[in-house]
Amino acid sequence: MTLGEVAQVDRKTVDPATLPAETYYLGLEHIERGGRIVGRDSVGGAEVTSSKFLFTSRHVLFGKLRPNLAKVSRPDFDGVCSTDILPVRPGPDLDRSYLAHFLTQPTMIALASRRATGANLPRLSPSSLAEFVIPLPSIAEQRRVAAILDHADALRAKRCQVLDQLDSLEEGIAQSFFASRDDPRRELSELADKVVVGHVGPTSEFFRDRGVPFLRTGNIGKGQVQRSDLARVAPEFHERLRKSQLRAGDVLVSRVVTDEIRAALLPDDLDGANCANIIIVRPSERVYETTILAFLGLPSTQRRLLGRRVGSAQSVVNTTVLKRLLIPEVPVEAQRLLARKMNQLMVQRRQRHHQVRQSNELFGSLQSRAFRGEL
Repeated sequence: MTLGEVAQVDRKTVDPATLPAETYYLGLEHIERGGRIVGRDSVGGAEVTSSKFLFTSRHVLFGKLRPNLAKVSRPDFDGVCSTDILPVRPGPDLDRSYLAHFLTQPTMIALASRRATGANLPRLSPSSLAEFVIPLPSIAEQRRVAAILDHADALRAKRCQVLDQLDSLEEGIAQSFFASRDDPRRELSELADKVVVGHVGPTSEFFRDRGVPFLRTGNIGKGQVQRSDLARVAPEFHERLRKSQLRAGDVLVSRVVTDEIRAALLPDDLDGANCANIIIVRPSERVYETTILAFLGLPSTQRRLLGRRVGSAQSVVNTTVLKRLLIPEVPVEAQRLLARKMNQLMVQRRQRHHQVRQSNELFGSLQSRAFRGEL
């Protein structure tokens, strides 16, 4: 059956001014890749003004903007959401969990990405989503399949929790280190060799199957570069963008802001890459890259940068504020000790990320089998 025959894509808009201020609000920033809801806001707290879609705990929420991010979730509460999220209400012959797993399997994410339109901000239309063909066994069989996949997904989530614990440990080390320092403070622009914004502007027309690695905001994870959606550009385009050419050890800050300031170190094997919408902080002999990265991860630094972000259509880091951040000028020996601890954690994080990727691949294979009727 097509999805439109067994489910309804609800686009009932509502004026936030007519809602109680405590009404829950979800934006795309509240949904992680894979669908986990991380926090939520309220209509009053987020100062929501434009029209939003209504949803309930019976809906599946499908992120139509950049569908390759697989932002498909099952809320356990009612509220309103961004119009870049489509609420899908299953009919009586379709189980909600079965539908959510169907939409998040790799083949469907790839199909949604191919059918999305728009160069810079690709979106999947509601009509295209309604045309997806979904296998429809009995409702009892759907629930059996969904239960198996839910169990497998819970096991996969436990590995992700280890990454969260490593992040907390890293933050604790950084806070302890800087809290114990009384060194003179210098602006980041004084300590670093340079702090510049990489290329800003259209890039997709220069993408190639082979070429120079090209990083975008989605490639900046917490502490390390994410390679799952790494683009490549023509060498001649790379040569034109000299200001945004990268060196191994650069600290890369995502210029586009969601709910946190993301920064990562450029690894050795991506030396000579290029980038767009990324702020490049190049360390000097006076400041280690790990020191910069640790300082950017401090809650106090995050609050300062988030509080001074700019932009109306899209929030971005205020580069001037970033340049003027006051960082302790720590002696090299102390920085070396911090770097040793941070590097040990980075090695563990890379190992855990590899395990998580393996788990994701195995789970994707299990989903594919499930919807081929092989479970």
